[in-house]
Amino acid sequence: MSLEGKSGARAAVLAAVFSLGLFCSGCGDVFRPVATPVPQPGGDPQRTAHALVVSSNGSSLGTAVVIDVSGDTNVGTFTVGRNPVHAASISGTDLVVNRDDHNVNAFSLAVVGSQQDPPNNIISLPGPTPSSPNDPSASPVFVTVAQGKVFVAEPGLVPPMVANISLASIPPSVSHIPVGNNPVALVVTPDGTKLYCLNKDDGTVSVIFPALNQVVGNPIAVGASPVWGAVSRDGSRVFVLNRGSSTVSVIDTTIGPTTDTVINTLSVGAGPNYIVYQASQNRAYVTSPGDNSLSIIENATGTAPTVTIRSLAGAPCNAQHPVSVTALADGTRVYVADDATNSVCVLNTTTNTFTKSIAVGTTPVFIASDPGSTRVYTANSGSGDVSIIQTSSDTTVKQNDGTTPLTISTGGTPTFIAITP
Repeated sequence: MSLEGKSGARAAVLAAVFSLGLFCSGCGDVFRPVATPVPQPGGDPQRTAHALVVSSNGSSLGTAVVIDVSGDTNVGTFTVGRNPVHAASISGTDLVVNRDDHNVNAFSLAVVGSQQDPPNNIISLPGPTPSSPNDPSASPVFVTVAQGKVFVAEPGLVPPMVANISLASIPPSVSHIPVGNNPVALVVTPDGTKLYCLNKDDGTVSVIFPALNQVVGNPIAVGASPVWGAVSRDGSRVFVLNRGSSTVSVIDTTIGPTTDTVINTLSVGAGPNYIVYQASQNRAYVTSPGDNSLSIIENATGTAPTVTIRSLAGAPCNAQHPVSVTALADGTRVYVADDATNSVCVLNTTTNTFTKSIAVGTTPVFIASDPGSTRVYTANSGSGDVSIIQTSSDTTVKQNDGTTPLTISTGGTPTFIAITP
């Protein structure tokens, strides 16, 4: 495992360890990762809030485009590895997971500017070599951060692993933690003390203690094909979305007789594929393409969670296939992306009713919002671009002519958006 690159970029990666931000939400079966920004102390004064959009380009190298939240402009385009599927940020340094190259790109906008060449900072993970072409491949699909360390899900290894990457040394040290079959997503508690690994093929969740770099306890049995997770504001509950059984398993994370056990199993819409948590409302939202619905999970303190299912069919949404959802940090609205109608539907969280449909680019596959609740972004795989919605009017940002929607080209097929605070 090695990290190659210029000394300045190396220093940026090393300095980043002291202040971390988390992005949760995918790959494989088109699993779309959760993108929940966590405020960071300090930080690089040269960097402002930005959206990081990763895109694949067939068998060629992918791209990572940096969009300035305040200016709605592309401020940096980077070449990354093949089939980039997920990303995270470490106070000034962005990390992109490349599934087909079995590595992680690390780059800093403040250090290298709008660089078009491939960043030289590469953290290698296990994969075939000329001398061992049949070795198992990491095939990384998800990256997150806890307690100063980077964790990457590696479903392709035998047995499957979660990589633990420490950036405190150059080159970074990399170790591996065995988990269940086909790990596809990672959920970190707000205090960073626990990391929940969702194992899709055996319907379990492994609990990793980052401080110990190991799994603690037995795997937690959940529903069929767990693919996404979200954590409550206080960290007391982890919500595991089970695609195969159309349920959400609620895990109690607190110290007590029910620690790390399933305390509730909630039925949601058919064929659910994505979940996000809105801390200000203490709610989780689940998109279900199977029956064209949005499930709203109320998570009031001291009570069992309840579910309300809202259909997206009919006015004003007229949706057919919701694939991703984002919730504004201010708690006022929720935005649902529909890849069949090329639109985003807006939910008023006070009344839990849909109020408006907004046209975006072709085949939106992922949606995210900035921590200031001013912008919503859709990654449009069909048109290869990003649409930007301004929440003050719930309309797309326009070009200088005032009528043409502003879109930002990604140079590939966008798959994921991470938002830095």
